[in-house]
Amino acid sequence: MSFFSIISGFFRIRQCVLCHGRALSDGLCEGCAADLPHLFTDSANSCPLCFSASIGGTVCGRCQQKPPPFEQLWASAYYEPPLSGMVYAFKHRADLGMLPPLVSLMRRHSPPWLPDAGIGAVLAVPLSKNRRLERGFNQCDELVRELGRDYGWNVLPRHTVFRRHHAPQSTLKSAQRRKNIRHAFEIKGTIPKDCNILLIDDVFTTGATLAELARSLKKSGAGRIYCWTLARSRLKN
Repeated sequence: MSFFSIISGFFRIRQCVLCHGRALSDGLCEGCAADLPHLFTDSANSCPLCFSASIGGTVCGRCQQKPPPFEQLWASAYYEPPLSGMVYAFKHRADLGMLPPLVSLMRRHSPPWLPDAGIGAVLAVPLSKNRRLERGFNQCDELVRELGRDYGWNVLPRHTVFRRHHAPQSTLKSAQRRKNIRHAFEIKGTIPKDCNILLIDDVFTTGATLAELARSLKKSGAGRIYCWTLARSRLKN
């Protein structure tokens, strides 16, 4: 690593990633850190399985008719500015300076059911080999690594699940997403029998990826599946 890179990184972590003012330890200044909670999800009025609007936080009619293959889903924030820009910089520009504030946001609005879920292992939603080579890393691995230090998680190796290469989910509408992700995952590693697994993802829209991965894990002997994502995107028609 060059001297310039070291110096740039030294000053970078002391600047707020949003306004470039003096940052706190999580990469945000006091003002920007205080502003982000307005993006926290309204869990009290969201379906606990798909996070669509549901008065009183009850399971919505769609999920009652066709329950997803996971027990609970949680999104810490809505995928709106400035969070959407932060995630884009982290995910597509490999701006690791965004990692501390994104992880901090997840910690600040974490799933209330997490302590009682009996989580035995945690898995970052995998990327296909092509997508990993394209980006150089899996953003979900980074989220899990940072959160795992706080929670003491047993993290499953990334080669546990193989993901076939498909068109990016973000480019598709809801019906296309479900078809596109079908049979995308193949379990390669050992899944402890009846182990409750927590899936970590960055952004979800329809939940199709999480549902398909949950189904694959259950077929391989996993117990209950829980999902925690950084953000909830608005649904495309």
